[in-house]
Amino acid sequence: MKHPYSWAQPILAALSLFIASRANAQQAWRPFRPGLIYAFSGPGSSSVHTLRLDSAYRTAAGDSAWAFGRILKTSDGHEQSTNPYGIYRKSRNNLFGSNLLWVAGTSEFVLENVAEGTYQAALSLRLRPRAAVGTTWTASTAPALTATLTSRSLEQVQGVSDSVAVITLSSGQVLRLSRSYGLLEGPQWLGSTSAATQWVQTHLPQTLMQSPYNPLALFTMQPGDEMGYEANPFNIMPYGGSRSHILRRIITRQQTADSLIFTTQEQRRTEFFASPSTSGSVQTYPIGRGRWAFSLRTGKSAQFPALPLLTGEYVPMYASAQPPYYVGRGITTSSSSTGCGPSGQYLSFIGVFPGFNAPAGQYSTGIDIGWQQGFSLALGLGYVFTVDGEALLYYRRNAGSPLTCGSPMNFINLLPTRAAEAAKLATLHPNPATDIATLILAQPARTGTSLHLSDALGRTVWSTAVPAGQTDVAVPIAGQPAGLYLLHLSSPGTTSSWKLTHE
Repeated sequence: MKHPYSWAQPILAALSLFIASRANAQQAWRPFRPGLIYAFSGPGSSSVHTLRLDSAYRTAAGDSAWAFGRILKTSDGHEQSTNPYGIYRKSRNNLFGSNLLWVAGTSEFVLENVAEGTYQAALSLRLRPRAAVGTTWTASTAPALTATLTSRSLEQVQGVSDSVAVITLSSGQVLRLSRSYGLLEGPQWLGSTSAATQWVQTHLPQTLMQSPYNPLALFTMQPGDEMGYEANPFNIMPYGGSRSHILRRIITRQQTADSLIFTTQEQRRTEFFASPSTSGSVQTYPIGRGRWAFSLRTGKSAQFPALPLLTGEYVPMYASAQPPYYVGRGITTSSSSTGCGPSGQYLSFIGVFPGFNAPAGQYSTGIDIGWQQGFSLALGLGYVFTVDGEALLYYRRNAGSPLTCGSPMNFINLLPTRAAEAAKLATLHPNPATDIATLILAQPARTGTSLHLSDALGRTVWSTAVPAGQTDVAVPIAGQPAGLYLLHLSSPGTTSSWKLTHE
């Protein structure tokens, strides 16, 4: 039977589409959107505070609400600064409010922050970015604040053109909202005084895979790449102690739709320094194998538990009634390079611990910052520094043109199986040599094969392309200072190295 009102179905469908589009338009100016990572920086700060909405619910009044997660922040209520030392406590993430409400049936948003002890009172701030320019409304009742939409115009937002609304509070503070990209600028804690610190968006909102927390950007290593680290554990004694050198090599890399997986091989050599009661010694440990796995949906990794914590986010180091925590510090900036760790931006993480002069229920960074870890955004080689003063001193990358930093000499004789693999490819003689050494290839050279010789500081002192089909190459070392050198062979799909002593 034909429905008597079938003629109304197209009208109802159009009406539903209109209502949905109105709802989307009303929310187009929302300050924050679920799932995106936002980044802000305060005046004079080189660090970047990252945050996102983590949960959603509906209020008793029917408003849609989103909440920021709980974080650890310094005990004085302020956001983390470039200096990680201090006492930390748990709090709501309320850089711009702990909750965001969309008032049902309107184009209004409300940012709600929470009280921070004696440093700030709770505050709700009503925003109307779609109001007529010049409109004034009550933004807050306690304290009493009015807001005026002073302008709405097309502007460049991080190089992208978009509509921007400027809301000026009666306190003199300003909020800038982009129609597509959310809050561009606002006072910390929605501060109601003219002295409140203004924070500014540093780049457009990003998904995890667009952001610096993306594992594919942090770990770009390929099979054959090597990283060498030096570790100097903290020692309060005026003598003794130890120093370790660790060489790690990437064996395999596998990427699937939702994961990134590496297998690694590494070996450690530790030098124990003499003390009044002991003599120094050196111990080389057995070769170990490892596996690193990363989720491309969440960025999490069992081997790197601090990833991908945003500023102030935390996870326990281990199960305990009051455990220590890994804590994200956002994006920090190093003005100087250390070893092969360049200056520039880092994802930075610290550990905080109960006790260590922290009041009950709060946390301290401990003695000499007991745990820290940093990932250079420029290198893509995983962590550059970590616990126990471990720092990247050497790396060699084999993808494309070989790229080397630092000297491999501190890592000689670590992972010696590489020498056995090299022997299958070629032999080098005489070694030691005085004027010329000759590399004899087990198979004729392939197109794209090259050799280069590096000194103890990792500097290339000689290089040549090897013609396809050639089986022996003369390596001239006359005129070079006596010492230890490394001869590197690179060909499609194969890389190897030989130690060469020049007498």
